[in-house]
Amino acid sequence: MDWARERWAAAGYPDPEHFTAMAAVLRLSQIIGTGLDKALRDQELPRTAFLVLSTLQIATDQTLSMGQLSRRLILHPTTISLAVDQLQAKGLVERSPSPTDKRTILARLTDEGATSLRATTEAIRDARYGLDGVSERQAIALTEVVRGVRQALGDE
Repeated sequence: MDWARERWAAAGYPDPEHFTAMAAVLRLSQIIGTGLDKALRDQELPRTAFLVLSTLQIATDQTLSMGQLSRRLILHPTTISLAVDQLQAKGLVERSPSPTDKRTILARLTDEGATSLRATTEAIRDARYGLDGVSERQAIALTEVVRGVRQALGDE
């Protein structure tokens, strides 16, 4: 990171500290994603499918509209639809029309989906959620720093 900041500044580009922070966060995201993908490979579950299952698990009644899933996961609606299709084919998620708005489709975690998520979570927990080698203290500090940055950016 220091090398990138020094090169950025030496080239005369503006704001090397913010550039370095952005690059560091993007690289960290890549490293964590690679660790998650490796742990999920053994579970035969893509990362997006895991994120859909875990997002439904913590939702009220384990149900969200497809649009809510898209917004919460910051993924294109088509990506969400494809992931839910795959999960539905495995019996892990069910789709149904909303009882209050027939134009809205709901995705709900099934009992089988909750069981699968539990097993998957145990596997990725063993990989420390892609943060293998990071202490609990570091994980807490990282969470606090990210929380502060998100709040500064208006994402509360």
